[in-house]
Amino acid sequence: MGLYSLAKEIEKEGNHSEIIHLGIEKYLNPEFLLSDYINKHGIKFVAFSLHWHPQSYDVIEMAKIIKEKCPTVFIALGGFTASYFAQEIMEDYPFIDSIIKGEGEIPIRELVKKLENNDDDLSSVPNLFWRKNKKIIKNKTTFVATDEDLNSFTFFDIKKMKNYDSYARIPFHLEYNKKNQLNNQPMTSQGVCLGRGCTGNCTWCGGGHDAMKKVTGRDFISYRNADEVIKEIKMLKSECGIENFRFAFDPHPQNRACLMTLLEKIEKEFEENLTTMFTLNGLPDKKFLNAYSKAFSKNSIISISPEFYSEELRKKHKSFYYSNSELEEILEYMDNLKIRSELYFSTLPITSEQDNKASEAYGKLLQSKFEYVEKYYLIPIIYEPAAPWTINPEKFGVDFAPKKFSEYRINTTNVTHSFESHQFLAMKEL
Repeated sequence: MGLYSLAKEIEKEGNHSEIIHLGIEKYLNPEFLLSDYINKHGIKFVAFSLHWHPQSYDVIEMAKIIKEKCPTVFIALGGFTASYFAQEIMEDYPFIDSIIKGEGEIPIRELVKKLENNDDDLSSVPNLFWRKNKKIIKNKTTFVATDEDLNSFTFFDIKKMKNYDSYARIPFHLEYNKKNQLNNQPMTSQGVCLGRGCTGNCTWCGGGHDAMKKVTGRDFISYRNADEVIKEIKMLKSECGIENFRFAFDPHPQNRACLMTLLEKIEKEFEENLTTMFTLNGLPDKKFLNAYSKAFSKNSIISISPEFYSEELRKKHKSFYYSNSELEEILEYMDNLKIRSELYFSTLPITSEQDNKASEAYGKLLQSKFEYVEKYYLIPIIYEPAAPWTINPEKFGVDFAPKKFSEYRINTTNVTHSFESHQFLAMKEL
């Protein structure tokens, strides 16, 4: 979602933009090199997404090689990881020309406008780290999207992605060294942006309220207008054949007024013919469930994350606490409404094997006890750069958490060759 909105903002200044999925390009053509593509098409500006820290090794390697082969191209990074470590990355990797720290739509639009006009004074571009005479500059102007901004952005446009038809057929895991994997039915599900922000500070989360304030400057919640959301859903259904819609936005479980408005409008517009996977941060209440049952089809699923069987662990680590008895009461109510659910439990680096087994056993119990609990999962959680327990490990009993970008990058050095290598698909480990 975020890459489309960036690409569309660049387009508003009259410049062509394109999203390239390097894995797809390499899979379709093992000879594909981004550097050749840049030189062939005279591309002036390349932005790499460094949102999730497991991307760290690949992104830095790609940026380094691109600068060597295309020395005149301007290279930018963006995303949560790049934002959090912006100063360190700029100091350690001189081939990176800039980093957009935080939300990027207006900054990337202004940056490209400057570059297109050959204006080397980038001091007015919001959220930007850049270089001037080899000195790293952090601009004072900032941008955080408001409700009005979000309603002006375009979060989906398949024409912006190179080889979207192949991207839409990727299996959950694309194994680059195996042939004929892009034979899935075209993608029929898509995430829909409902807003930005959160009020919680779960210990492991790199995107909670305090983390987001530190990384992006956001200390408030922004909501997209329900009419804009419905307009996008209609377009996705009619033009792209999307049938299932993923909502993952529950920033304030104690105040779901905006979500309730959306559900009421969806009910009137789609008459229970819309299917969703709705991920909630907190426990749904009965009022929300009543509205949900009228808004969506019976194939829809609510994702609930108790995280642990232990209420003590849940109270310590999860912002939006509820007891096991409260959880079971709601699951029973969902059974009565025939609302399907999936439950997510977590293993943390600091939880004991006994705690993990108890969570798994509880998930199994709930699945057997409630007819409409379809699945339960036990998911390992790893350290995230801006998470509370990463910033203050002693407070949460964490012995070690990576502090520097260099540590995350070392931890993600999984391959010898980057996407710019002709040997990429020959690697045994792939």
